[in-house]
Amino acid sequence: MASDVQLVIFDLGRVLIRICNNYREACKLAGVCLPDDLAPFDAETAARDHQAIVLLDTGQIDLDEFAHRVAPHRHITPREVIRAYDVFLLEPYAGALELIDQLNRDGLKTACLSNTSGGHWRQMCDPSHRSFFPIDRMTWQFASHLVGACKPSDAIYQHVERASGFSGQQILFFDDLEENVNAATRRGWRAHQIRLDSDPIAQARAHLREYGILHD
Repeated sequence: MASDVQLVIFDLGRVLIRICNNYREACKLAGVCLPDDLAPFDAETAARDHQAIVLLDTGQIDLDEFAHRVAPHRHITPREVIRAYDVFLLEPYAGALELIDQLNRDGLKTACLSNTSGGHWRQMCDPSHRSFFPIDRMTWQFASHLVGACKPSDAIYQHVERASGFSGQQILFFDDLEENVNAATRRGWRAHQIRLDSDPIAQARAHLREYGILHD
């Protein structure tokens, strides 16, 4: 397939970097005990929890405020929320950096576009942290807490277009969430959902080959 793609954008969590699937998994990893009979969130509680995450990821509240907001309905203490937060990021997927470097060598522009908080961003940028990924190897680094908007809000996609100078089918985007992919598609981007059931780097490479961007 001939392609006019000029910019390849990757989500970070579950696309380039392995993360916990949810706060319960993070609690287990952090040694935080949850009640055995803890039921899933009802719709109202899930919405309240999600709103707190959005506020954290857009820099409107800090980690301490976030912890105090979600601790009661997560049935753990604010200190335990922070312990779980601190272990949420795991490690880059094998081959992730090599893929970025290959695209760069081939003359493509690259970027990340991630819903993430300041604390997790600092972890990913810290060479001593297990989740370290040299984000500065990408042409642009777009993060919700820096932009002040989260995917799938149109505002963050508009910001990417303004900052990069690319739009529509010049952009190829990979994300693990359907709503984020759909929002990108509505703007005319080429966008693909990365599934959780197989290697995300292999999936991205397969799509890149379909567009004639990779030939390995």
